[in-house]
Amino acid sequence: MEIHVRSMTQTDLAPCAAIEATALDAWNLAQLTEELESQLSGGAARLFAAEEGGRALGLAVFQLAAGEASLYAITVDPGLRRRGVGRALLSGSLEALRAEGAQSCYLEVRAKNPAARRLYEALGFETAGLRRNFYQNPPDDAVIMRHEF
Repeated sequence: MEIHVRSMTQTDLAPCAAIEATALDAWNLAQLTEELESQLSGGAARLFAAEEGGRALGLAVFQLAAGEASLYAITVDPGLRRRGVGRALLSGSLEALRAEGAQSCYLEVRAKNPAARRLYEALGFETAGLRRNFYQNPPDDAVIMRHEF
């Protein structure tokens, strides 16, 4: 599988929204559209798509301000999970953010999602704190993680 990570475009919105709809606490098409419009107008939003041969495989939604990136969502097509897409997507996104001046990146991950936590740790994220009862559907704590570039 040859995965290409790039900035999201308008043509990515519908297929990426369909992928995102498979996630807990998913962003909807209107929210993704608003974030992409922010990015295209020079705002803080940064959206990335992973694709292969023109097919969307996953998406990542960040904010970048004052040298600090925040990951808000990363979702991979359910049929392609555990095949390296998430790792490639996050790694490529972080590289692009670093090139834009990011010095650190923060995220929250469900405490009951050990697979995601292992991925983040493998890419250099460290636990920075805990937000109790952060998630509602289903209820869970959020582990705050930080990556320094």
